[in-house]
Amino acid sequence: MNNFLDERNAAYDTLAKRFLARKTILAHILKNVVPEFADSSLQDIERKYIEGDPTSTINTIPLDDTLDIKGKHTESNSPLEGVVTFDIIFDAIAPSSGEPIKLIINIEPQKTTTSIDYKLMKRAVYYIARLISSQKEKEFYGDNYNGLKKVYSIWITMDVQNYRANSIQEYSLTEKILHGEFHDELQNYDLLKIIILNLGMKPTSHKLLNLLHLLFMDLKSSDEKEKILCDEYDITLTRDMRKELTDMGGLMEPLLKVATEQVAEKTAAETEKKTLLDNIRKAMKNWHLSATDVMNGFEISPERQKELLPLI
Repeated sequence: MNNFLDERNAAYDTLAKRFLARKTILAHILKNVVPEFADSSLQDIERKYIEGDPTSTINTIPLDDTLDIKGKHTESNSPLEGVVTFDIIFDAIAPSSGEPIKLIINIEPQKTTTSIDYKLMKRAVYYIARLISSQKEKEFYGDNYNGLKKVYSIWITMDVQNYRANSIQEYSLTEKILHGEFHDELQNYDLLKIIILNLGMKPTSHKLLNLLHLLFMDLKSSDEKEKILCDEYDITLTRDMRKELTDMGGLMEPLLKVATEQVAEKTAAETEKKTLLDNIRKAMKNWHLSATDVMNGFEISPERQKELLPLI
């Protein structure tokens, strides 16, 4: 069986990043997990506050550039640390009192955490540290650290352990007073946040997690997904997005076939079990025998009897 979340499946990885780089999808992410956008409409986030050049490690040219993020260069180069390539990175202008705040938002779709030999959280810390340090001589110059911009690093993990599934975590810098009464201003240290969005194999009650699950994990057909996106999320697919969704569905198709077969097998097994239990109960009533005697008469194996006995 072809696992579309396999770490070697570069085609699915490319499509997932391309779809995430659509402003209409990013608007939902920003509104749900970035407080600066909580009170903004999805339309305003999409049309007013996301800017920059196309960003990702994808080397294909989009069919309609206007719908892609105009993001930043996706590599951070340090002479001693080498090159770090970010999946999607772009600028956003967050509405606030006075002048808008400029944010640099990094989104890292991570197909799996179950097969990597390091802690994802430590990688996220390293990435956000590089996003902070890489601003020198770009966002601010010399010692003018007042120009440092706030950074969000948002990770979307698609295949996680059951105990992590359908959860969201946020990590940030906070102030702890050890002595005295002085408090620094929040804006001086509230400069980085890591957010981990863990998807699961089943939907949940959280709207954003459900949206991401629908796009990247659900085995529904692309037509079904498009209808849900329109009806529940007010997302209208362009021609390019429709093609990307269809192509992702094609890579998921082997799993869809297996899932359908598994449902059919499970339904048949449940029907067979219900019929067998009904026959045992009737035989017990008609012949005045115990359940064990009836099952022995039906030549049911001891292992199966252990399974059925509590249900009679």
